[in-house]
Amino acid sequence: MKQLIKFAAAGIAAAVTLVFSGCANSKPAEQSGNLKVVTVNFPPYDFVRQITGGEIVPEMLLKGGQDAHTYEPTAKDIIRINDADIFICTGGESDAWVDKIAGSLDGNVKIVKMTDCINELIEEEHEEHEHVHEYDDEKVEYDEHVWTSPRNAIKISEGITEALCEADPANSEKYRNGLYAYTTELSALSDDIQKAADDLRSPLIFGDRFPFAYMARDYGISYYAAFSGCSSDTEPSAAKMTELIDKAKETGVKVIYHIEFSTEKVAAAIAEAVGAEIRLMHSCHTLSDEDLAAGETYISIMRKNIEAMK
Repeated sequence: MKQLIKFAAAGIAAAVTLVFSGCANSKPAEQSGNLKVVTVNFPPYDFVRQITGGEIVPEMLLKGGQDAHTYEPTAKDIIRINDADIFICTGGESDAWVDKIAGSLDGNVKIVKMTDCINELIEEEHEEHEHVHEYDDEKVEYDEHVWTSPRNAIKISEGITEALCEADPANSEKYRNGLYAYTTELSALSDDIQKAADDLRSPLIFGDRFPFAYMARDYGISYYAAFSGCSSDTEPSAAKMTELIDKAKETGVKVIYHIEFSTEKVAAAIAEAVGAEIRLMHSCHTLSDEDLAAGETYISIMRKNIEAMK
């Protein structure tokens, strides 16, 4: 899948000059009204809303339920990015196309990568929890789901606030006040996740991908999963299924977890084998149209995850 992403990104880069040939001067010399912010996925979209008190509602490239791991920007998407004051992406392998187009974007577009806001990234893992040490000319692949830890969400929100202040210094005090209020909420969320983690009596077992590596690391949560966070696999090996079933029986777990928009087939098979129920833990990666319309936020979803862990 990575090769397909690279090929697509190369094609996008080649087309960028043509796309911009008729819109290079589309951004006005002076920004009137609110800043224009574009994000790839939901977490930074919500962080901007919370920091600005809803005064800035970003454009989000991913549609309801769309997966960033298979997303490819359209020419229209690239124009939207070029017309933005701030563009926020993950910075991981699924966003490799961003570096391909960056040199062709308007020089006034501030690009914020969430992975750049985090001090210590986690290397992406193979099925058997072996680190991936090589790909793409010996470049290390890192888990890109950095927002799944509220401690990281605070750091990302700080990075976003700096970008907002840089783009709109006249309102920097308002943005910093918004950041203070929001990080207070994130800190309370972090404390509650730590309490839920401390109360766990068994590891979390995922019959699915595991995008919560940063949360697991930051809050001391043990886990076993069918796939790594960015895996494109849909069927675990027989050895992995046996391992998960045996671990579930050994630890006496009563819940097997799956993530949003999953087929739930693997989780259901493990649950049936051990007499457990299945529950959703939502990575906040992308929301359904229904959840967006219902006003779900990063914090509201993470609080549902706390309940799922109980």
